[in-house]
Amino acid sequence: MDYDITFNELRCKDVVNTVDGKRLGKATDIVIDLKCAVVLGLVLPGEKKLFKSSDDLFIPWHRITKIGDDVILVKINETDTECPAIPAPK
Repeated sequence: MDYDITFNELRCKDVVNTVDGKRLGKATDIVIDLKCAVVLGLVLPGEKKLFKSSDDLFIPWHRITKIGDDVILVKINETDTECPAIPAPK
């Protein structure tokens, strides 16, 4: 079984929350701790509403439960303060 994956492969997969079944979008960025050379998490685009969008969503790496062929499954509760919105890159 191959455990290597590129960011290009990750960004093509839909991210789905297993708590409520909601599709969150596709990864637009990845956050890496350069001191430890560890992936901290994925960044997903915020919700798009009429004429504006909310801040991007950060998904900590330990919240990812499974990376499949087509989907990345995550476990995030609505009251989870560990997955805050982050400012959109400029």
